[in-house]
Amino acid sequence: MPSYQPFQCGICLRRFTRHENLKRHSALHSRSRNDVSLPCELCQATFSRPDLRHRHMKRKHSEDAQRRTKRPRRDEFSVRSTDSGSLPLEDLADSETEMDNQLQMPPQPNQKHHTSADISRSATMEKGDQTQLDTPTLTQLASIMPDATDMEQVLLATFLKPADQCPQSPAMTVLRSPSLDIDLSDFDFAHDIPGSPMKDGFPQLQNDWTPSALQITHGCGLFFHHVAHFVPFLHQPTFDSTTLPSYLLLAILSLAYQYGDDPDCEAGADTGASLSARCFLQGCTLLPSINAVSNPTDQLALIQSLLLLQICTMLYRCENSAHGFQLHATMIGLARSSGLMQSTPTESGQTSSLDSLWQEFIKAESHKRTLFAVHQMDALWYQLFSIPRAISHLEIKHDLPCPEDHWSASSAADWAHRRLLAPQHPANMQYADAVRHFLSTATLTTLPSIPPFDPYGAISIAHFLMSSARELSGWSTMTGMLSIERFSALRSSLVALGAFLRPANPSTTTVTATAPATWETAMLELQVWSPYHTGGIIKSSIDTMLQQATDLAPSAGGVLCEAETAKAFQPHVDWFLRYLDTTVEVAGEAPWVALYAYRAFLVAWQLVRGGVPGAMGVVGVGDGDVHGAVEWARKVFRRRERWGVGRIIGGCLERLI
Repeated sequence: MPSYQPFQCGICLRRFTRHENLKRHSALHSRSRNDVSLPCELCQATFSRPDLRHRHMKRKHSEDAQRRTKRPRRDEFSVRSTDSGSLPLEDLADSETEMDNQLQMPPQPNQKHHTSADISRSATMEKGDQTQLDTPTLTQLASIMPDATDMEQVLLATFLKPADQCPQSPAMTVLRSPSLDIDLSDFDFAHDIPGSPMKDGFPQLQNDWTPSALQITHGCGLFFHHVAHFVPFLHQPTFDSTTLPSYLLLAILSLAYQYGDDPDCEAGADTGASLSARCFLQGCTLLPSINAVSNPTDQLALIQSLLLLQICTMLYRCENSAHGFQLHATMIGLARSSGLMQSTPTESGQTSSLDSLWQEFIKAESHKRTLFAVHQMDALWYQLFSIPRAISHLEIKHDLPCPEDHWSASSAADWAHRRLLAPQHPANMQYADAVRHFLSTATLTTLPSIPPFDPYGAISIAHFLMSSARELSGWSTMTGMLSIERFSALRSSLVALGAFLRPANPSTTTVTATAPATWETAMLELQVWSPYHTGGIIKSSIDTMLQQATDLAPSAGGVLCEAETAKAFQPHVDWFLRYLDTTVEVAGEAPWVALYAYRAFLVAWQLVRGGVPGAMGVVGVGDGDVHGAVEWARKVFRRRERWGVGRIIGGCLERLI
């Protein structure tokens, strides 16, 4: 059972077992940025407390410390032993002891050192002793983020090298890390972001190339037809490509031409992929310096560009993963420094023009939907790669997205008419309140009282619940304790959320598949623990992630094949099998849906291999027919070979034979 924690922080509500821990923690809320920057005199490490720096000197620079004259420790305070091997597990979880906080990144030009609140922990534990790993920087992801988890104290582990430097994906050791209870209001994230995130990472184009008018027109049409539904932050009725920054337009085209061919080349085969790559590279080289962007509109456009470019490189091109993570870290830092987490004030009381009211609505809704897209991408990387989340749901100060019917209105009059016809409901619900609403068993019977909102907001709630399930599985693995109450609460919340994510009709298209696929995956995640996540494996790319999942599949089927266990998650596996079997035209499918579907197939393959009756009967694969299951998977995933995700999955299927 968890330890009794009677002492609670009045600011962040975190609880502690001892008063001295609460007292030390409370001091962090009043510190300024300069107060948490204590550098080591012999290396680049920085620390938030003097005792941590002193411990670091004793462990890492003991010989130098002995040769140096001992000086009075006037800035240090007395604390009890911080040797993690001598503390009970619950005390180690409560204490504010930080794991060395060493900065293992090469110094960036024109960039100051990061503080301990700005760096990720890179450490491992062996029999109670701490061993620092020599790990080059894969990314600065989580280096400027607060701790986003609250169930397992974060599965922090060292990042892997880029995929081209790692022929094999090593398993990383799991580490329990305390949360960063530091007030972020005084932090200037803009100074911690690379000034130009990608210009050194990609080859520069030799000429000042820009897409033609025909390529822009055709590409924007492809974007809104195939892509915009799973990143719905651009308002199609008022969209004007001539007013967009060049880097945002190129980011849009880099995704759009994954679904069509180049009209300037008479739509020849594979010309779209070539044009997409060119737009991607040019868009990366044109990204402005972060510190040079001060206008809120330009900051929002830059965040949207960073989001689209990382989707392109990570999920469609499936290359340059290190740069994709760098884009993500830059995007998160800019989102905080620009105030994206905060709701935008409206001036509805200062204007009587209907058109002005509509424009204000579009601006605020685009701002809100961009944040939800950033939040979902942050949760997705955690679910796919097991890297720490960077955004807490408590940071999101926005209402849930408005109903799709309001967002898609073609004019101010149409928008006003639809709002007048909509049923009257109480005030809009904030995202954090909606999360609490679904998590509270006391309010599950009052779900109809929630104001109507776009399923895109429900997807974000599903991502939060899915991440919570994964954190809970990691916490259970590390502690050896299984919290049935927490799993039950998560399951009840997901069941209630299913009414907002699953369509009433059984047929599902690629455009409507994102919401139910996310829900089905969350239900699977709750019941089928990821072996590479609970094993502490951090992936560096989609390639390594899929290979790890495929290689671990044969050894993870023992428990899954038990009759009662298989019966619990079989309906969720069957949903993906039916979707893959019936969806022939896959244009418009969000790339992560294919990853969700492949994971569900691996579970089905384990059941077939274990002889579970009817494991893949919904698609006509006989019991125990392992080769037939793989052949079926080759057929359905071959439809997705246009994109890097599909090609990698096709290669991984060969490893199952």
